[in-house]
Amino acid sequence: MKHVMIDLETLGTAADACILSIGAVRFDLNSAAIDDQGFYASVSIDSNLELKRRIQEDTLLWWLKQGEAAQGVFHESKQTLETALIEFSDWLGDGECHVWSNGADFDLPMMAHAFTQLQMEVPWKFWNSNCFRTYKKLPGAKQVRAPMLGIKHNAMADAYNQAQTVQMIHNKLFGPGAGKHSMIKAAA
Repeated sequence: MKHVMIDLETLGTAADACILSIGAVRFDLNSAAIDDQGFYASVSIDSNLELKRRIQEDTLLWWLKQGEAAQGVFHESKQTLETALIEFSDWLGDGECHVWSNGADFDLPMMAHAFTQLQMEVPWKFWNSNCFRTYKKLPGAKQVRAPMLGIKHNAMADAYNQAQTVQMIHNKLFGPGAGKHSMIKAAA
């Protein structure tokens, strides 16, 4: 499977925000196949702060309003950001995959910033980056959403859900029977 959905949970929205967790799943764009194992790492806040990554007050306050299950990320066994990125890079492999995230300005730029900060090579080609947020705004895709499985705001559960939604959108807009006529009809 050459597509990978990546989701981060963070303590901010800027590129240098503290990364709390990294979740990723491999998926096939043209079927319902998703690698259930995926990748997950819970990252220590201290290792982020040592790199001068930032905590934004509004995001911290947002976390305090989330449910106990989502806040579980703060109580997981942690590893350093460097270890998490090394393990992620090893899991990702040759970098020839298409990486996706929910927003062209969030997960992937944050990860790329962290890789660069640690003087590590970003493990994907920039031209293979894809924006899930843009994809779900395509005509005919706005109402297509996979039902949420797992804990909302858990990086692994969110990555899985986002991958399922991309597959559903792709099948609806570009799958068998979704020819040119249906795209025009969906846009109307």
